Amino acid sequence: MNTLPTKPPRDPEVNTIPTWRELADRFRDLMKDFLKEGKELERELEPKLLPALKRLKLEIEKLIGKLEERAK
Repeated sequence: MNTLPTKPPRDPEVNTIPTWRELADRFRDLMKDFLKEGKELERELEPKLLPALKRLKLEIEKLIGKLEERAK
């Protein structure tokens, strides 16, 4: 008497090994999506980051000025 459960039927799509070309196509599509989302995120964040970057630039310029005064 066998009490073990039967194995579920296998999906042929899952067990099919993709070719290198298919893997390259998948990777290319994934990278395209990744870059697209990155550009969209950059466009969303730019207005928020620009004022902060300008303040940071001013602070760095002040520090450079102080260091140049000390060097003289």
